[in-house]
Amino acid sequence: MGKFKRYLLVACCLLSTLGILLARSTPATPSSRGVAIAQNPALNVNNTAPLIEEFTFLIKDFKISHQSEINNLNITVRYRYIANIPDAAYPDFRLTAKDIENLLTNYPNKKDYWEIINKKITMMVLEKYPAIASVTSEIQVSPSPLVPDLRSSIVTRNRSSHVRLGSKKNAQRK
Repeated sequence: MGKFKRYLLVACCLLSTLGILLARSTPATPSSRGVAIAQNPALNVNNTAPLIEEFTFLIKDFKISHQSEINNLNITVRYRYIANIPDAAYPDFRLTAKDIENLLTNYPNKKDYWEIINKKITMMVLEKYPAIASVTSEIQVSPSPLVPDLRSSIVTRNRSSHVRLGSKKNAQRK
């Protein structure tokens, strides 16, 4: 037998042995095309792991008279829901946005820094919406004649205690 044929025979034997070893060590499941696909335990979804749900929205080009001039704000609001939130408890983000706009429109102290206003936004959201466990608000203030710099304030506030929807304490808030 020639040298080439021996190498070919050895290579075929090795590939065959490797295929048998892989087939024994890796369970396979059929795919939709009928091809065996190795299962990867890292890709399995663990339904018992805690689910984290978040939602983000933007209030774009909100005009407000503050600090002696008209300011243009872009406000990004991101919140995390409480664990195991019931389907009926998700807040309508449009109401949350309207509440933020009302707070800004009726804001009493026209000299407060944007950081102070932003803290009050996050406080109001958590007080009014018990299904929200954490809220982050970013206020971007566009450049203006008095302050020609783009600036922003980012505030994150977490609920201090575990909230259960439907409790007497939360029922009073509605």
